Formats: sequence, structure tokens, C-alpha cells
Amino acid sequence: MELTIQEFSKRTGLPPSKLRFYDKKGLLKPSSRSDNGYRVYSIEQIHLAKMIDSLRKADIAIQDIRHYTEASEHEKKMILDSWKNDLDKRLESLHAARKYVGGMKAENTQTLMLSKWENEKLFVWQRFESERSAYPFREHFLEAKRLLVEQGIPCSEQVYLRNEKVDGDKIIGEVGFEVSYSTRLKNIENIRFEKVPPTLFAVMQDCRADDAFLCFSYIQVVIRYGFQPAGIKIERYASIESDTFDYLIPLVN
Repeated sequence: MELTIQEFSKRTGLPPSKLRFYDKKGLLKPSSRSDNGYRVYSIEQIHLAKMIDSLRKADIAIQDIRHYTEASEHEKKMILDSWKNDLDKRLESLHAARKYVGGMKAENTQTLMLSKWENEKLFVWQRFESERSAYPFREHFLEAKRLLVEQGIPCSEQVYLRNEKVDGDKIIGEVGFEVSYSTRLKNIENIRFEKVPPTLFAVMQDCRADDAFLCFSYIQVVIRYGFQPAGIKIERYASIESDTFDYLIPLVN
């Protein structure tokens, strides 16, 4: 049975303008054309039309829907899993955003900021051991960058620091730099590469390491907003010469 665009519109609940749009985008081509050039649809296309429109309402991109409709059954299962994972991450971010707004006080100066790495990042880390002090790893920033230069690995100006543990008078941590995905990964002693997924952070800016109550006070602020840290805290320095840093606590991975 053939249906005109008006008849197909009534069967699917989609206005003719939307059907023409889906045709233009290559999502839902009419099964044929009438002698006068009008679009003609088949009964079998009703389910496809409703599915396409439902996926659009679920905020799935047009090109992704097109890929799905043209995929094999195995590929469709993989695409669906990918969509589910992506939606789960979006829900986590929205939940975190709701907590953030809920923790704000109109009468107070904002002390907590949110920052999200939208894309996966590639880092190179080097482990060091230092004496306990206000800036235990500052002396290693230049050393860590020099090694990367010697190995021909371009890296970011920003320096990242993760304190791993305290062992008596010693403190062990990792100094890291962001590198390009075009970097050729090499097996180099004391260097490890890490891919960090898109992550939401609570951020406190312009911190100083000689503030003895920094960590405790910041964690209290994070908890007041209803957040729980979801990973290792990171100090981010604008450059190897910086005296201040941004304090990053991962909230959503």
C-alpha cells in the first residue's frame, strides 16, 4: 500500500515539513515518487519514521542515526551500547550540575568552580621522590620537561602534579604534561603514558602550596555542595615557573 506524504503524516504523527527535512538529510527517503513527482511512502516505513523521530528527541545526532539505520545488526548493537554510555555520562554531568547549582548561595562569593574536559586527553607522567616541603616537586618540573625535550616529545606549557603518598620525611608524586595524540609513544624508563577520559572537576584557582589548610578546607567546600571526589586530586600549574596552581578534584569520570 502506498501513502502520500499527507497520509503518511497522519499515520506517523510527523508533520510533512519534518518528513521533507528527514528526506533532505538522507534519513527517510520516500519509497518512490508518483508520476507528478510527489513523495510516496510505504506502510513498512512507518516504524522507521517513528524510530528516527524518537532518536532525534533523545538528542541523537542526525549523522549517527543515519549510520545506525545503514548498519548491520552487529554494528547496531555496538552503536546502541555507545549511545547508552554517552547518555549515562550526560546524566552524571547533569546530576553534578544540579548539585552545583543547589549548593550556591546568593549572598556568598562563589568559592567552587566546575570545569569539564570535554575530550579524552593524553598525559605523560614521571615519578619523583622529594623531601616534604611546601613545594616538594618544583625542582623536578624543569627536569621532567627537559627529559621530554630530549626524547623529542612536544608537551604542554602547563604542568600537572599528583601527590601519591607520604613515606616518613619523603613524599612521592608524579609530574605530568599533556601531549598530542600524534605523539609516538615510546618505552622510556620512568615515563608512563595515560589516557584520561572526559572528566568533570571541582576547581579552586590560584592556590598556594604553603596554605596548610588548603586541602582540608577545599574538601569541605566540595562536600558542602554534595559532591564526593571520584579520583586522585591534581595540581595544575600554568608553567614550570608558576608559584600558584589550580586545584582539581575529579567528580565525574
